Amino acid sequence: MSGLGQIQHIVFVLMENHAYDNYFGEYCLATSSVCPEVANGLPAGGCIPENPFSGTGSCARPFNETSLVVPDIFHTWSASHIDYDSGRMDGFYYAENNSTETLGHYNGSTLPVYWDLAQEYGLGDNFFSSTLSYSLPNHWYIVAANTPTYALYYGFNSSSTNQSRHLYLNEANSTNTIEEELAGKPSVTWSYYDWPLLSYDRAINTVDWTVQGSAYAYWNPLAARSPSYSMVAHFASRPQFFSDVANGSLPDISWFVPPGGSSDHPPANLSQGEDMVATIVNSIERSSYWNSTAILLTWDDFGGFYDHVAPPQVDPFGLSFRVPLIVISPWTPAGYVGHHLESFESILRLMEVRFGLGCLTARDCGATLPLDFFNFSLHREPQFFTSPNSARYPYVPPSANATLFLENPAQYFADNYTSLADTD
Repeated sequence: MSGLGQIQHIVFVLMENHAYDNYFGEYCLATSSVCPEVANGLPAGGCIPENPFSGTGSCARPFNETSLVVPDIFHTWSASHIDYDSGRMDGFYYAENNSTETLGHYNGSTLPVYWDLAQEYGLGDNFFSSTLSYSLPNHWYIVAANTPTYALYYGFNSSSTNQSRHLYLNEANSTNTIEEELAGKPSVTWSYYDWPLLSYDRAINTVDWTVQGSAYAYWNPLAARSPSYSMVAHFASRPQFFSDVANGSLPDISWFVPPGGSSDHPPANLSQGEDMVATIVNSIERSSYWNSTAILLTWDDFGGFYDHVAPPQVDPFGLSFRVPLIVISPWTPAGYVGHHLESFESILRLMEVRFGLGCLTARDCGATLPLDFFNFSLHREPQFFTSPNSARYPYVPPSANATLFLENPAQYFADNYTSLADTD
């Protein structure tokens, strides 16, 4: 495809648990000096039934959330299907035990870095997570366009039986992933930046899914597959990403999974997630890789938060709710809003098409490529991003004499995230 070869590196950053309306429901609802395009945000006057199944009763309204620390709310398979309510999108309040938290949403004052990134580059308002469930099956779809059936409905905890764990592991080992595609194309380099894989025996016997190295971890599904342990060199720590950028070793394809406290997963402080994203983007922009790299930033599931757009149903398992997609590259026009129907499989398909890998299932084989975010006749200069405490919306680049944020991202990560790097 014309111009696609200019993308020599794809960096996929996967945050946690926020629906599109929760983060961008107020973004560019009308054109203005900072909004060249209108985005599909929250409709005016919306009100969600407190009990959509009773046929009577009052409703609850979306509101402007001001707290950056909110509780974790239900986002299981069962809760998401109640939320969805056969496409009526009216079960959120009911499914969340009458908590208004599901209806909160942010703006450019409370999420300045994310809104700055959207304004300076591109935002997708018709981008969907893969399956109406929680993190683990959605992470599977990101690398496999498919998921083990067990993962759709059940998570893991200290009471998980040996039988359930063996069922999951057997299904994981029989699920083809992009690993098989990449193994057939050894010239394509790749790394999954989360934590290094150790031994398969240790992984399958580490029952606590929150512990680094567990085969049952929700944010590294490849750790459940025995073939992954024959390619351990591709699994690296998060700090290694910044070292690889700095020393010229960034692979063709990168997945970056932030640590729990910096992933936006409630109840983490969202400013830490913005800080992490600014670190990643700035590290690329300050390097020689800026001229050849596309960064795709999204969130792995809706986290229980309300979104008003009913997801298209492409098969019995999804699609799931809208999540934000932010695309950062030298070819992305400032303020672009992408309206094409896209999903996690679109990013997987971009990797496959760009590097000649083939495809895995009907989901990725037929996915729409996110090419609308790239105008390869452009070559934009980087726009550096500051910490949430000093970020501004609309974005104003710092002066030449300003002390720029994160001059040494690798050191910054080491200094600030050591305590978060050991667990997910």
